[in-house]
Parts: sequence; C-alpha cells; structure tokens
Amino acid sequence: MQDIPSRVDVLSETIALSTYGNTKNIIITAIDVKGPFDLEACKKAAQIAYKSFPQLMSRLEETRLWGRHYLVWQPRFDLPLPITLTDLPHSERSGSLLNDIMTVLRPRLDREWNLFKENAVEFHVIQISDEHRILVCVCHHVAADAGAASEFGKQFLMHYHEIITGNMPDWANEGHAISSSRKRPVRSHKNSWKDAIVNSHRGVMQIFENPVLPVGRGKPTDLSEHFAKKILSEEQSDWIVVSASRSGVSFVDALTASANLVIDEWNAERDVAPGLLTTAMTVNTRGRFSSFETPNNSSVIFFKSLPHERKDPTSFVRLLARTRMRHFREHKDLSAMHNVRRMIQSLRFFPFRLRCRIVNFMLNRHRFSIAITLLGAVWPKIENGKMTADTSITRSADLTVEEIHGIGYKLHSGTLLLLIAYTFRNRLNLILHGAGTLFSREETEAFLDLIVNKIQGGRRE
Repeated sequence: MQDIPSRVDVLSETIALSTYGNTKNIIITAIDVKGPFDLEACKKAAQIAYKSFPQLMSRLEETRLWGRHYLVWQPRFDLPLPITLTDLPHSERSGSLLNDIMTVLRPRLDREWNLFKENAVEFHVIQISDEHRILVCVCHHVAADAGAASEFGKQFLMHYHEIITGNMPDWANEGHAISSSRKRPVRSHKNSWKDAIVNSHRGVMQIFENPVLPVGRGKPTDLSEHFAKKILSEEQSDWIVVSASRSGVSFVDALTASANLVIDEWNAERDVAPGLLTTAMTVNTRGRFSSFETPNNSSVIFFKSLPHERKDPTSFVRLLARTRMRHFREHKDLSAMHNVRRMIQSLRFFPFRLRCRIVNFMLNRHRFSIAITLLGAVWPKIENGKMTADTSITRSADLTVEEIHGIGYKLHSGTLLLLIAYTFRNRLNLILHGAGTLFSREETEAFLDLIVNKIQGGRRE
C-alpha cells in the first residue's frame, strides 16, 4: 500500500469546507452487471480494491500550527469497507433504473457524512433479479475524483475475476479508467504579481454575476435531486463526434453550445428574455501540469455569452471552441486553482466550522446557468497504443458489464443543473442532474431530450 500524504491538498480541503449545510459532493459509480453472481467473492474483491486507495481508508483531522488551521488525513486502515446489500422489489420500481438506484441509495446519501468520524467510501450491492445486480461505489469527493472512483470499479472487477477464475483478466494492465485522465505534462509559467491580482479580481467578479437560469417548476425549499439519462446508439454517437470534427470543433464544444442554445429556447417558450449565460466546465488536470497531482485532479473553466453571440449557432460553437483553447493555452484552469489556493490560505486563521460557513457563502453566490463535465471514455480499449471509445472491461468472470452510471449527488450549492457526458461501449451516455429548486423530474427529462435533439441537429435515426 502506498503512503498517504498527511496534509489534505487545497482542492480537497475546499470540497471538505463546502460540506456545510446541504452541500456534500458525493461521487457515485454504479456498475450494472448480469450473470451468475458470487456474493462472498464480491465482498472479498471490494475489500481488496479498497486497500489500493489509502485516501478512502482515512479520516479527516484538523491540526493547528503557528495559529493556522490545516486538515490532515488520519489513516484508519484497520476499518473494513462498509458493504450494504439491498433488494429492489418489482413493486418499488419506477421504470427508470437510474432513479431507482438513487431511491435505494438516498437514505445513505442524505445522512450527515461526517468525514472526521467515517471513512470516505462505501459499497452497495443492489439486487434487481437473480442474475441482475447493480454494484455501487459511493465516494466522497474530498478523497477521490471521478477518475479514482472509476478506477475503484475497475480494481473491483479485476479482483472479482481473479477470485472466481484464479487468473487476472486480459484487460488488467490496460490504461487508466477514464481516457482523459493522462496527458503530456506541461510546465506552467510562473505568474507575476500583476497576473495574480488580475486572476483574483476575475474570480471575485464571477461570484457577483447574475446569469440567466432555465425557468422551471422547482421550489426554493425542495431539496430533492432529479436525474435523467440518455444512451445514444453507436451510430448516433459516432455521427455527433464526426460532425463536430468536420465543423472544426470538438464534441465538448458542440455539447456546450447545444446546452446553452436549449436554455434560450426553453426560456423563450416561457416568455423569459435571453440574457447572460454562464457555463462552468470541469476540466481534468491529472498529468496536465508537472507540479499538480492530487487525489482530486480537476479544475473549472468558465464561459459566458450574451444573446447576440448566440444568434448564429455555427458562429457560437466556434466562439466557444476558440475560448476553450485560449483557456488551455493560457493555463486558466491552473489560474482557477491558484485562486482557490489563495482563498483557502487566507482563511487558515479560522477553525473548520467557521471556514465552512465562509466557503459555503461564497459558493452559494457563485451561480452559473449550467455546468458540464466530460469524462471521456470509461475503461477505454487500447488499439495500436491509442485509447478508443470502445470499452476494454465488458466481462468479469461470468458477469457481463452492461452499463455504467457515473453521477454526482449534493453538489456545490451553485450547481443547479449539471450535464455529465461519457462513452461506454462506443455509446455516448448523457446524464442530466437537476436540483429540485430548479426543475421537476419531468422537466429534467424534457430538458435532456431537447439537448440530445439539439446536438444531433434535429437528426433522428
């Protein structure tokens, strides 16, 4: 087992501080499997996989040094992985498997997850039928990002296969769980004091922006969260990616543009005038910067647009593409991390509970119209040394891996609408998370339908 760093990194500490009130940031990887199932082998494989992630086997502790407060990891390697078994009777099914999974998990997700008293992961086995189960890894974002959570799933399936068959699977040594998780590292240039002031000012001003949100039937007191999912066919998925490429943009540019244009159309039908739209895009920094490597390897870049910039969809998507490339060329994702670092360092004189209140207030002020997370290809197959949209892990012993659900729950307070995109088995998966304060469940599903139709250009099979 690798050594665990004692001090919590700045990004993870920020997430820990955001857990005040109703915000928790939980990452869920649900693996849909079919076939003969060995429960004891499952438990053993999950416990073995658990030992590969020391951060998940630790708890938080606050320490004070020279009048400043720091969070540190307190290893608790003696504690086993919590595993919960649940049946999902026919009478309790809604017709949406994803929503059924969330209904089963919700009592655990809604509890007060005290990371000073509990480790940051648990495992669930949800039985749908004798040969159909959902295997769920629930991680707190303080200790893991989406890539680590997906890697946990891979480790579990690898050890389950070995326990049942006595041999490692052929895909055991293939690349990281998410295809965007490793890049050629670059050395970021050192910012001057003037750059630091400009970047900090830009970050503060974003907090006070008042973007337009899609209008829904949500209620301010509704703490529920709704999820809608669409899986496109291989032909649809390939057409979308190729069509974007032929237009000189990437798939994520086309997806971001489609989501923004749908907000305008959605609101127009409800007599709401267009205005400033802001998009927060999660970017994966794992391996991107030679000086940046933490359990949470993600940052955020922001896009904003005014109505006249969205009048021509073709020009708008190209504007987004140019803006995104400029963000990466100027390392603005790292600048965002530096802003977070400066904020956390300025608060170290205050104890944990007070820092939680301050950070939560700031996150509540930072609103955006929609957030988008592109996870790439989950467990990508390697061909000729390159990752593909196909999937390497489709079986574990006698189990067939049918589907993957990768979602977040109780996100940062400013995230009322989150679109998650990833590829599994050559098929594009889109999951829309809508806060109950914004949308009803039916509106969440309808909004995702509009995005899917928009990104296909109205094209249907």
